[in-house]
Amino acid sequence: MSQSRRKFIHKSLALGSMFPLFSMSEKRVKDFVFNSRNKDESYWIDVASLYKQNIKFINLESGYFSPSPESVKDYWINFVNEINESPSYYMRTKQTKMREKVRETLANYSGVSSEEICLTRNTTESMNIIIQGLKIGNSDEILRTNLEYPNIIQALDMREKRYGTKIRVVDVPIQPQDQNEIVEKVIGAVNDKTKVILISHMVFLNGQVFPVKEVCAKAKEMGLMTIVDGAHSFSHVDMDISEIGCDFYASSLHKWLGAPLGNGLLYVRKGMVEKLWPLYGDTQYEEDNIMKLEHLGTRPCSDQNGIIPAVEFNLKIGKKNKSQRLKFLQMRWADVLKDHKNIIINTPLGEGQSFGIANVGIKNIKPGDLADRLFDEHNIFTVPIDDERGIRGLRVSPNLYSTVEDIDKFIDAMLKIAG
Repeated sequence: MSQSRRKFIHKSLALGSMFPLFSMSEKRVKDFVFNSRNKDESYWIDVASLYKQNIKFINLESGYFSPSPESVKDYWINFVNEINESPSYYMRTKQTKMREKVRETLANYSGVSSEEICLTRNTTESMNIIIQGLKIGNSDEILRTNLEYPNIIQALDMREKRYGTKIRVVDVPIQPQDQNEIVEKVIGAVNDKTKVILISHMVFLNGQVFPVKEVCAKAKEMGLMTIVDGAHSFSHVDMDISEIGCDFYASSLHKWLGAPLGNGLLYVRKGMVEKLWPLYGDTQYEEDNIMKLEHLGTRPCSDQNGIIPAVEFNLKIGKKNKSQRLKFLQMRWADVLKDHKNIIINTPLGEGQSFGIANVGIKNIKPGDLADRLFDEHNIFTVPIDDERGIRGLRVSPNLYSTVEDIDKFIDAMLKIAG
């Protein structure tokens, strides 16, 4: 990280906030006409105004987590105040009823039953509940791709060391000819010891979308269990969990749903709960009750309650509209940069192969140096990816608060740096 970039962050922290200056739009969700048929750029500028953003730089990094719209933040803060004013009373008399309302809201949005949803804190926690709890034999195998998230790889490695479960890896291409090539690679790696396939829906490194629906269908025919890491696909790709056909699914709700930080979900298909041991000790519930997996102790209920307005906001935008908007923003910059002689696109851009996230690099410039130059010279924030698996560049992930003007400034900056 460059000195100026580091100084900016440290100075902001010293002042008490990373985001000291904001654009102060008075527009709120209740006044906004979401059902406008004319969804031109002026419409999306109005959507962006429903967020408060740091006006000192352009944020093109939604992959870590995304800010909540003001309507979500206001709802959440109201609960922070209520719970702080009557802490034990709220926890003992209101917490459970509100949590079930959250669960029902999230389940409906996901296209599944509330009896199939656990409320967790993030994807990593959800995936560990699955990975560490799977009731399979010591000689059985779990097959994963080579492009999984490091925390998930570590969880699998720990299971292998702890229980002897064999973890095998199948290499899949970053630039496949088509989605069927991914299916053939994964299914072709199955052997007679394979019991589980673990696969990301959207790769964290470059936004590449794997054909999880097709993989899960093939796996089901073969009698295999499937785990889908949906950290970046939930409320990003227009596909309900129920459409995927997996047995287990995990995601973080503070990424693309825009819920407060520290919210996640775990989906376990009906009839599969008995296949899991709880990660945290629980003997209160029956073996087939998903609540046995949600024994997490005391948690910040105000954050969890913020899931409700986040879902409502996304429903008003529309799942398909949102997914199309994110793809539009990606292709606006990718179409311009992809043919430049010094620029490398590390993401397949074909229909259904990616959406809002893509990875881009410039020849002979290290990703970290490129990120620093974008921030120091052009006030654009991205995250550098320099991964040994062959993906080296910037992960660019705009969101609903991003405008065409933001994207065009990114294009101009990249062209200037690329020469």
